[in-house]
Amino acid sequence: MRPTRFADAKREQEKLRTSEIRYRRLFETARDGILVLDAVTRRIIDVNPFMIEFLGYSREEYLGKELWEIGLLKDAATSREVFRELQQKGCCEELPLQTKDGKKREVEFVSNGYEEDGHQLIQYNIRDITARKYAEDRVRKFHDELIASIAELHRRDTEMQLVNRMHDLLQSCVTQEEAYKVIVVVAEELFSGQSGYLAVLRASGRDLDVVARWGDEVAVEPVFSLQDCWSLRRGQLHEVINPQDGLLCRHFVRQPETGSLCVPLTVQGETLGMFCLVGDAAKMDKQQANRLQLAVTVGEAIKLCLSNLKLREKLSEEALHDLLTGLFNRRFLEETLSRDVFRAQRRNSPLCVVMLDLDDFKRFNDTFGHDVGDSLLRELGKVLRENLRKGDISCRYGGDEFVVVLLDSPLADTQKRVEQICMLFKEMQIRHGRPQLGTVTVSAGIAQAGVHGSNPTELLRAADKALYVAKEAGRDRMAVCTEASLD
Repeated sequence: MRPTRFADAKREQEKLRTSEIRYRRLFETARDGILVLDAVTRRIIDVNPFMIEFLGYSREEYLGKELWEIGLLKDAATSREVFRELQQKGCCEELPLQTKDGKKREVEFVSNGYEEDGHQLIQYNIRDITARKYAEDRVRKFHDELIASIAELHRRDTEMQLVNRMHDLLQSCVTQEEAYKVIVVVAEELFSGQSGYLAVLRASGRDLDVVARWGDEVAVEPVFSLQDCWSLRRGQLHEVINPQDGLLCRHFVRQPETGSLCVPLTVQGETLGMFCLVGDAAKMDKQQANRLQLAVTVGEAIKLCLSNLKLREKLSEEALHDLLTGLFNRRFLEETLSRDVFRAQRRNSPLCVVMLDLDDFKRFNDTFGHDVGDSLLRELGKVLRENLRKGDISCRYGGDEFVVVLLDSPLADTQKRVEQICMLFKEMQIRHGRPQLGTVTVSAGIAQAGVHGSNPTELLRAADKALYVAKEAGRDRMAVCTEASLD
């Protein structure tokens, strides 16, 4: 009985020794750091080789110390806090440690309490998660960059939709004033948070007028010279990031508090104007290149629109005006006279049509040449422009014939005005680079709407009949249409 009990005890001792050897082997060869602490004093009583290699402290530097005393934690308070967390949860993830030579290591603590020879011990398994944390940070950074890229793509897509909308709207504009309104509406959306304005070149080719503004009011001169803007001088973008040390344009009334960007609007060497952006978004940032490109794109759309409208207005001007005299031409008269006659009839207001003709114009042409004849036509055109009311219409009808439409003008007033014009032209001194050519006279025929005709064709025919009567009566006079002249 006793031998059996002795054998059992011996076997138990062998098992315990085998278990201790196995634990010690695991302790010595583990690829995680292991610290064994006294649960009461919180001091280290054992450390495995991996932990020594991992943080670079010697075994002697570990033993008898609290975690914070060898720099594993910041201070005693942090050590107690971690200690409590490990006791409550059994683990503490993502705790930063520092090696003896100052390198940072990300670790996770896992604790396990047990009793040995009547003492409460705590074993800490410390796993190096630096590589995992680095990988997680890389993934997080990539994710953030991806989100930012998606947001940027969405922003640029929105911008391109607005730019395309602006293109469509600008192409539908028939006047520059309409284009200015479109530019303001779209610019407020495209350049949110920024203020700006558009200035266009005057016909004189020296000064610019500010014709459109958006955002907060910018202190800028309403009219300024080409030389006041660096972008117009240099023919390229001019950006000021810091107003304190940048080259500021003189078209600002006072120095802007933030950056500014001026974009010249030039087509085939012809300057049309410029547009300017002012605001924080004009400062240097990661999206600076995109912002500049957007400004250039908008500038391209604006200048093409203004150029097309300018060309369209020029062609329209040429199509409706006589190039020699600058007066309206026969096409314009035919397009507008019907409308004017209808309005006069609806409002019951007087309207008179006058047809004028230079007397002996063919003789002047044959005697002095076509240049002199052209001078006579230009001079008569000038007299008509300078002596008619703004609302009246004067046209070169063809050859040496002119037609004047006087709105809201009774017959008696019309006769006085025509007589004045004929007298002014007769008193002119026509020279054309040579001695005075002699007196040139004008004959005129007058017809009144509602009396001598109810439509443009009838009125022009009646005025022409009256002109014929004036010519037959000796020229240099005017005649009013009568029933006899109509027969």
